Amino acid sequence: MNLSQIDYLDTWLEDYSRSFLSGDTQVDTNIQFKIDHTYRVWDNSLDLAAFLNLNANNTRIAEAIGLLHDVGRFEQFTRYGTYRDDISEDHAELGLQVLADNRILDGLVDVEKNIIESAIKYHNKYALPQEISGDCLMFCKLIRDADKLDIFEQLANETAEGVPDKAECSREVAEVILAGKVVPFTMLRTSSDFKLMRMSWVLDVNYDLTLEKIVKLRFMEQTISKLELKGDIRKVYSYLKNYIEERLREY
Repeated sequence: MNLSQIDYLDTWLEDYSRSFLSGDTQVDTNIQFKIDHTYRVWDNSLDLAAFLNLNANNTRIAEAIGLLHDVGRFEQFTRYGTYRDDISEDHAELGLQVLADNRILDGLVDVEKNIIESAIKYHNKYALPQEISGDCLMFCKLIRDADKLDIFEQLANETAEGVPDKAECSREVAEVILAGKVVPFTMLRTSSDFKLMRMSWVLDVNYDLTLEKIVKLRFMEQTISKLELKGDIRKVYSYLKNYIEERLREY
């Protein structure tokens, strides 16, 4: 990829995303939130590309993925009035359809197109398929980190939707985290479960640079301050803090 192709994607995305601004304050606030998120993830992708010492061509691929990873969000919110995939549709799959319908990636060589499409497809999945390898795996990991980093920055004051506001967490949620795994959305039963699920995302961070930035955000401390630090919640917090410290000690 070259700079002119990135400029094309940037211009197209700006025009496409802004076409969903309707003059309705609630709609426009949500659309603008995802526009802003997109460009922050683009910046994060560039930071990770530099951290990984990617060459110019691969840096452009990382930029393209950052720009396009959430392109399905605009159509999703317009159709369903929500960003929740579980009650609408998978925004990554919807984004791939948008790109195909508009033939946005047609000018790329097949290997670059396939990498970008794979990275978009899997950026929001619970885990990456085992069959992904090589450069494709690297770019999938890069966008998942770039995306998570911005989400962590936005989560400090987030509230849980559709779950009871309870101080205690579910035992099953604590057990999943203490086993070193990310909590799936389907396990959430309380607002505390929701916050612990978000905290468990640090277990799925791929690159130390991302983890270091999350620590600087003090996300763990901000989140745990909204929970009662006792019982299983205390165990989970201690486990995650130790995990982060061990990772960064080796960095």
